[in-house]
Amino acid sequence: MNPRWWFLLLLSITLTSVWVIPHTSTLNSSQLTPDYWPTDDWRLSAPELQGMSSAVLQELHAFTRSHNLPLDSYLVIRHGYIVYEDYPGSYDVNDYHILHSVTKSFTSALIGIAIDEGYIPSVDTTVISLFPDQAIANLDGRKQRMTVEHLLNMQAGIEWDEWTYPYSDGRNDLVQMIYSTDCIQFMLDRPMAAEPGTTWVYNTGASHLLAGIIRETSGQIPLEFAFDHLFGPLGISQVFWTRDRNGLNFGGSELHLRPRDMAKFGLLYLNDGEWDGTQIIPTDWVDESQRSAAMPWSGTGYGYQWWKQLSTGTFEARGLNSQWIIVHPEYDLIIVQTASDYDGEINVFGLVQDYVIRAIEEFTPIPTTPLALGIVLSIVIMVPVVVVGVYFLQKRRISSA
Repeated sequence: MNPRWWFLLLLSITLTSVWVIPHTSTLNSSQLTPDYWPTDDWRLSAPELQGMSSAVLQELHAFTRSHNLPLDSYLVIRHGYIVYEDYPGSYDVNDYHILHSVTKSFTSALIGIAIDEGYIPSVDTTVISLFPDQAIANLDGRKQRMTVEHLLNMQAGIEWDEWTYPYSDGRNDLVQMIYSTDCIQFMLDRPMAAEPGTTWVYNTGASHLLAGIIRETSGQIPLEFAFDHLFGPLGISQVFWTRDRNGLNFGGSELHLRPRDMAKFGLLYLNDGEWDGTQIIPTDWVDESQRSAAMPWSGTGYGYQWWKQLSTGTFEARGLNSQWIIVHPEYDLIIVQTASDYDGEINVFGLVQDYVIRAIEEFTPIPTTPLALGIVLSIVIMVPVVVVGVYFLQKRRISSA
């Protein structure tokens, strides 16, 4: 071979090896410190460089298409890199999407920050004490003992039912709250049905009370507080968050974000509340958020507005019609899904296990040393270059003869 080609091949091996070192160091590892932060935007990676099979992820793509699943987006992030991103419907990467009850997990984060900043004394602070200027109906000892933590864990003890009737039905308690003249007053006036901390009842109104606590203690509505303390540091700027009749962002729903920004929130929790060297959310708050204070049903726990799967160790932010942020610490993995799944067609955990986790389990490692991987990739890159170069060299010799 011409010495020039040997030199180019050697240079390619060297440069590729250097480039590969940070990527191979993440293979088959979990919960590593990212080698960059996606504050400005995410970086994309070939699945194999993050220890996943692209062939299995292609099966995921084919399955969602062949079954016409009502997905609007599906993102898989491993070791801080997007390895799979799909927008099957009318949405694209720049469109924000309604999160429904995924909003609750964001409101929880804001409460944790507000406590850390000193606006709220602690999770043990009674709810009534945080609204000193409001007259409250149906006030009894149980209501006086209700704390911020009880709201977070859905164990407030407030009389509430939002699951018997659909959200389009006026008998639904949440619908009644939304159309009341003052949502916070509506919630504070509700009668009690149980001693706080004893009974788990899913209560979006309790999440809205948390939003009211943020405004009452900080002087800012949740969106303003989030831009200062959460969205701003994460580089999230495209946000829409619906407000009630009194200008308060709905604490339990109605936040709209881009799926890539949802993934940033997942990465923040995967990294124990730290972002690019700054502790955005206290580590103990992240831990407590996923601790199962209540067990709504077998194998599923509920913490501070987060769900927990005990069998896998994953914790999730979940929303109506299949909006999800799934954080999988064991595999250093984040999955984001948005959808218009009005009929419950999507088997969320089935997709995760059958394709995403299998893409990790069936991954065939590429050469384990940076030098070996550099050689393989360089050969793949250089062989076509050499062939083309030889062709034109021979052509030049023939034309000169």
